Amino acid sequence: MKPSFLFIFAATLAALPLCAATEPEVWFGPPHAAPRALVEPGARWPTVQQNLDTLQFAINAVAFLIPQDDLKQLAALLQRNRIRISVECGYFDWEPTQTDFDAPNPKPITDRVHKAVTRGIGRRTARVELAKIKPLLDAGGVPDYLVLDGPVRRMIHPGADTGRIPPHGVAEGLATADEAIEEMIEYMREWRARFPEIRFLPLTNFPNWGWKGGPAYWASGPDAMYWGDYHPVIQKILTQTRAANMPVAGIVIDNPFEYTMGVMPVGPPWPKPAKDPKETDWLARLLDLERTIRAHGVDVSLIVNSQTGGHESDEAFRRETLRYLETYRQAGGQARRYVFQSWYKHPERMEPEDDPNTMTGMLREALRVVKGNRKPTALR
Repeated sequence: MKPSFLFIFAATLAALPLCAATEPEVWFGPPHAAPRALVEPGARWPTVQQNLDTLQFAINAVAFLIPQDDLKQLAALLQRNRIRISVECGYFDWEPTQTDFDAPNPKPITDRVHKAVTRGIGRRTARVELAKIKPLLDAGGVPDYLVLDGPVRRMIHPGADTGRIPPHGVAEGLATADEAIEEMIEYMREWRARFPEIRFLPLTNFPNWGWKGGPAYWASGPDAMYWGDYHPVIQKILTQTRAANMPVAGIVIDNPFEYTMGVMPVGPPWPKPAKDPKETDWLARLLDLERTIRAHGVDVSLIVNSQTGGHESDEAFRRETLRYLETYRQAGGQARRYVFQSWYKHPERMEPEDDPNTMTGMLREALRVVKGNRKPTALR
């Protein structure tokens, strides 16, 4: 007997990627010192509190920097407003030298790069980082998401985020992406054993990778692809995690506005690039990565920020970040999650939200755009 039309329709809907029918989310990654400003008496960011989906902590900020009382107040605020918690972690190439995680915050971060990254690093890192989140748990917060910050790069090129120009980092790493992904899966298993509902989002610093044989933004290193070709790497991440019954909930793309538009200057101490960045359509490459991820039925998260604005002023950060949001969406970008995050000097002020140049002021505008599908006021 032929299946009914309703049966076929329901089966078709069930097969569609979840990201196709779900409202996009807005996430907030505050600077490490920001929680105090967000919980001070009289702090004004009510609209953002009521509409924000997720707030993201860096794991070392939780472990070392945020005073416990501030963390407790912020965890309570997030719970009242049903804002989920994400923790950026997965620092496979760093080891702590401070063993007393129970000492009160703030205290120095004394982590240093491993002398070598070897097999078993996945479980070892997970156990260290499970200890690092104790202040968050003590404050009443439970992580819903883990954002793994460049896991494959950290295991193949340890210490490559220490400001060095050569792509190979400062220590010996694992030999292949396959080995790194196996260790990432073991890391995820350790966390899942403790938090059965937790979801994982690997992050890529996309401009530092080549793509389908094309150069990295810096056009240096082996074959001008710096850390290598990311196309086979992302395919391996998506297929191998699913085969291990440890599928990722999404991929986070870190690609600041200036890199997306090809206007970030390449100069000393970087060597002369093999190819001028202006010769590549970086926005098209970003959207191609997004299509690749979505073809696997996996969500895309985009970090939306501006390096130039972050170094210049609060107003410039707001203006250029909102311009990035509009440019990406007009080009057809369909992120499931928009992550507004700054590791730059600006914005320095977190609130009040009725000041458009504060971080929460910019977030209020971004919420209106993302959830209301409107053009940013700043660009009218």
